[in-house]
Amino acid sequence: MAHDVLVLGATVAGLTVARRLARIGYDVVVLDPNAEALSASIGHGVAAVGHGSTIANMAHAYGVPAAREHIERNLAGMREIARNLPDATKLPLRDRSLPGRDEEESRRIVALLREAGASAELIVSPEGPTIISEALCVDPTAYAGALRAAAVAEGAQIVESVTVTHLTRREGSTRVRFLDNRAWVREPKVISGVAVVDTLGISPWGRAARVGPAQWVPFVRGVPAKRRQEVTLESGSTVWMVRPVDDGVLVLGQKASLSQIDSAADELRRFVTDEMGLRDPEPGRLAIDPSDHGRPVVGASAIPGGFYARGNGRGELMNGTASGYYLYGLLSGRRDSGNALPPLTQLKAAGARLFRRR
Repeated sequence: MAHDVLVLGATVAGLTVARRLARIGYDVVVLDPNAEALSASIGHGVAAVGHGSTIANMAHAYGVPAAREHIERNLAGMREIARNLPDATKLPLRDRSLPGRDEEESRRIVALLREAGASAELIVSPEGPTIISEALCVDPTAYAGALRAAAVAEGAQIVESVTVTHLTRREGSTRVRFLDNRAWVREPKVISGVAVVDTLGISPWGRAARVGPAQWVPFVRGVPAKRRQEVTLESGSTVWMVRPVDDGVLVLGQKASLSQIDSAADELRRFVTDEMGLRDPEPGRLAIDPSDHGRPVVGASAIPGGFYARGNGRGELMNGTASGYYLYGLLSGRRDSGNALPPLTQLKAAGARLFRRR
């Protein structure tokens, strides 16, 4: 018997859609290649109402309503994250990411933030305008564990340490073959689902959804001379984000290509030591999927029953949450897109909801 939904990847996007669908009665199974919570334990762990540079880019590319929708989506994502991890830290976000630091455009962004329901203000100084809003900070590993636990509590089944080897589309369902990653387990297993959500890009539609090569971000952990109590965003400098982590900070550099990441990491390490006075620097790097002006690349494929989540949607906190929530809307029929699960599957889920309330 086919399950309602198979999710490929226990990522932030995958676990979010799994939790949401399981909560309203759907039979959901998640298949993940990594150990428990590892696929969602990535990223910088900061969720924000919106970056000034991203909001400006979206307004110019798609119009003001799209930029407002972006902010509203982020606010909803922050509420979702706070529900899963109630002790998440809320900090001021000091945003200087707008290229050129134009005061009029900064005022328009603050107005948009307020219209969408966010708390925001503008500070103008000789160095230029700064947008003050809010950020939610979580430990990625703690959040991954909390999100996984929430999905399981709602009834989702999660199978870790397995590799998907083949997908076969049949009338009304998709068969997924997978192997246990333990070397001594050689017998493949088969599972079927009415719909398949691919958040790892391993299916034909997930691979087709890639919008560009992965981008890289260098980072350095260290101890600042003075403890920081806010998140800062910069533009046009070596540093992109500075985020407090206990008594230390996580400093992220600007995005770079794979060929540029080594030199970008060296430059960031020198900068935080010489200019910021960071002690005990520990360098690293993050790989992220590209996105379209902050939009997670999500939707339905040409293959019936196939869906994907890309564009920072695999593990990154904010866009992963948004991708999962968007896919939940598609499958559940809460988004008027014609991509909802079949009526019989919806009826079965409604029956499961009624049974659960008794």
